[in-house]
Amino acid sequence: MAAEPLTEMEEAIETTMDKLHTYAVRGDWGFYLSFKVFKKLVNQELLHILKDVGSLDEKMKSLDMNQDLELNFNEYWRLIGKLAKAMWEEKFLEVLQK
Repeated sequence: MAAEPLTEMEEAIETTMDKLHTYAVRGDWGFYLSFKVFKKLVNQELLHILKDVGSLDEKMKSLDMNQDLELNFNEYWRLIGKLAKAMWEEKFLEVLQK
C-alpha cells in the first residue's frame, strides 16, 4: 500500500478485507469461510444488515457457487456485492419517496 493516507473508500475496502482475514480459516487452497465461521461473521459484523435474512444456512448455500460448503474469496465478494446492492436500492427508494 501507498504511504499516503487512504481515502474513505480505500479504507472501507481495506476494512472489508481485514474482516475476511479475521474470520477466515486457512486451508490447502487459501483462505475460506466455513459455515460455522460465516455464521460468526454475520452475527458479529453484519447483525443489522442481515438481521432479517432468514436461514443463514440457506444464505450460505446461495453464495457457495461450487458447493464445497465453504465461501472462498470470490464467493465472499458476492456477499458484499449483494449487500451493497440492497443498500443502494434502499437509498434509491428513500430518494424516490421524497
